[in-house]
Amino acid sequence: MPSSADSFTITEFRKDDPRLKEFEIPEEENQPSFEATILLIPGSDELEIEDVGLWIQCHLTTDDFNRLQSPGLKGKLRAAGFGMLGDAPYRARTLIVAQHQIREAVDLPQPDQCEVIYYQVGDEWRKFPADAPTLKKRFRLSIDPANKNLTNIWHEASFGSRFGGRGGINWEYAG
Repeated sequence: MPSSADSFTITEFRKDDPRLKEFEIPEEENQPSFEATILLIPGSDELEIEDVGLWIQCHLTTDDFNRLQSPGLKGKLRAAGFGMLGDAPYRARTLIVAQHQIREAVDLPQPDQCEVIYYQVGDEWRKFPADAPTLKKRFRLSIDPANKNLTNIWHEASFGSRFGGRGGINWEYAG
């Protein structure tokens, strides 16, 4: 005879069961989104794309380049990676422009149905446009505990979720 440790109970849920509400993602957080990471190699020259082929591979556009000129960035842009949540057309688009390894973890709010640029100035992060609406969910940039030259980028799928993810920036190859 099996012990009680080997048994289990199956409970059926109906579609309207109120217990399922806790697993629903609010509509405003369930928007399709695109995010790209870009390295900025500062310079006094006008802004330029270092490798147009890589820029295109990362699904970056001429419009993205034009928007990156608005906050007054100067130097060379190097596409580092991208992530997509949901299917196109993307209602939220985020460009994260980094110049160097961070000193501590950084949380950047995800945009709410708009386009946002986050760019690094020293150890500070700025948002352009400054008044762009954002959600509670975020992008988290953190230093990889196993490799201090790696910035991990985590894309929160819904506010407070423990899943998500994305990749990172390896600063050993950034120079």
